[in-house]
Amino acid sequence: MEHDARSVANELLRRAKDAGEPVTHLKIMKLVYFCHAWMLGLYHEPLQVQPIEAWRYGPVVRDVYRSLRRYGSEPINHPISVEPEEYNHTQKDLIDQVWEIYGKYTARQLSAMTHAPGTPWHQIWYERGESAVIPDPLIEEYYSDLYEQSTRDS
Repeated sequence: MEHDARSVANELLRRAKDAGEPVTHLKIMKLVYFCHAWMLGLYHEPLQVQPIEAWRYGPVVRDVYRSLRRYGSEPINHPISVEPEEYNHTQKDLIDQVWEIYGKYTARQLSAMTHAPGTPWHQIWYERGESAVIPDPLIEEYYSDLYEQSTRDS
């Protein structure tokens, strides 16, 4: 079942609050992206309904951006006003893992990860330009390959 990306953002904001970790708009945007990307790469199904676009500072979900832009670079201190959604066990576990793995990085570090050569953002940004949609199949293939490569290397 696909979710509103703003609800995914709220799930991450809750984990950040529980951990006592302030998060900024840019950081939450990247974490939402990684949740969706890894859901596609590992389970071959999307986590959210909204498309991801290639913006200057990386992948962005326009609805999440609009909901949080008022914070600028300040920590987000309230959840987004959106209907709460139920997540299945796999989805909750994936969001937990994304928080555990990526939550320790700064917004700039996360942005650098999404800008690396060959990433879906990088491909779309240089092929189609700003605000172009990053297709889910491209994200899925990239993260599926990344996972397969990591299992071969370990």
